[in-house]
Amino acid sequence: MNDNKKRILVTGGAGYVGNVLVRALLEKDYKVRILDKLIFTENSLSNIKDKVELINGDIRDIGVEIMDGVDAVIHLAGFATEPTSQYNPRYTDLVNHIATERLAKMAKKKGVERFIFASSCSVYFTYDTPLNPVPSKEIDKVNPISPYSLSKRAAEQAILELTDEKFQPIIFRKGTIFGLSPRMRYDLVLNSFTKDAFSKQILTVNCGGQVCRPLADIQDVVRSYVKALELPLDEIGGKIFNISSENWNIGDLAKKVQKIIKEKKNIDVTIDIQQIGITRNYKADNALFKEIFQFIPSRTSEEAILEIWDHLEKYPEDVLNPIFYNDKWEIHLLEAGLL
Repeated sequence: MNDNKKRILVTGGAGYVGNVLVRALLEKDYKVRILDKLIFTENSLSNIKDKVELINGDIRDIGVEIMDGVDAVIHLAGFATEPTSQYNPRYTDLVNHIATERLAKMAKKKGVERFIFASSCSVYFTYDTPLNPVPSKEIDKVNPISPYSLSKRAAEQAILELTDEKFQPIIFRKGTIFGLSPRMRYDLVLNSFTKDAFSKQILTVNCGGQVCRPLADIQDVVRSYVKALELPLDEIGGKIFNISSENWNIGDLAKKVQKIIKEKKNIDVTIDIQQIGITRNYKADNALFKEIFQFIPSRTSEEAILEIWDHLEKYPEDVLNPIFYNDKWEIHLLEAGLL
């Protein structure tokens, strides 16, 4: 192995985004160290385990030696769903905020300049968000209200306060991600719609289908993380970026899935519009991201939907497996005292 290769620490590298990211980093000839609690098991890494350094550990209590020889950190680990955060807000803050601040301080102490943090566009949803919100820019004031988004915003603030000439964190406020991963998630809206179209031929849309979300293809998110390792720090260090491709009305998104499955699979899918329900509603302005990262989508959302569909045809039993739903699996582990 060439010792001149840069070593990237990826926390949460066995997760949904981490699995795709780690493979992309290996293709780019980076050395990869994964820190992961492996609550979703390490099975998804089975075909690359001999190519990475895998450390089974908890970001809350890992020692500073995790940073030895590390050139950059991509910090993905943490709770990533609203249901889990609502179920245990204290634990969410300990993991998403306190442990993140601790990890960033260790990176700074060890001289790691580039620390890339996975935050969320959900920080833009607040009490007075209108039904059809104006896309939020990174410089706009935020006033998050849920345990999940509060934990992400607190972590952002803690990390950015550490910024100086020798420590340049980068914040990725990501939209709702979609697409296939070796460690799949079916609790994200477009993935969920595709799964329901496949398994039930019914898409249930709450809140009258009127809420909005910024979406981001997992392939584009991963390319952006890799590019954040390559762009000059004076262009991206100490900054926040909205990582998304397009804002969608959820009702329109369901109609898009319905149309694609009819056209490509000749299967009729029914949309069940429910007026009840309260959920997050926000849009993100991605102009800064498009400019600095020269963002162009790598594929259409139709291609991503059909890739998930083809995967489900091979593994239809996955629909019923709780390990592919972060909220169900994490709450199960919390209730069992295993986290």
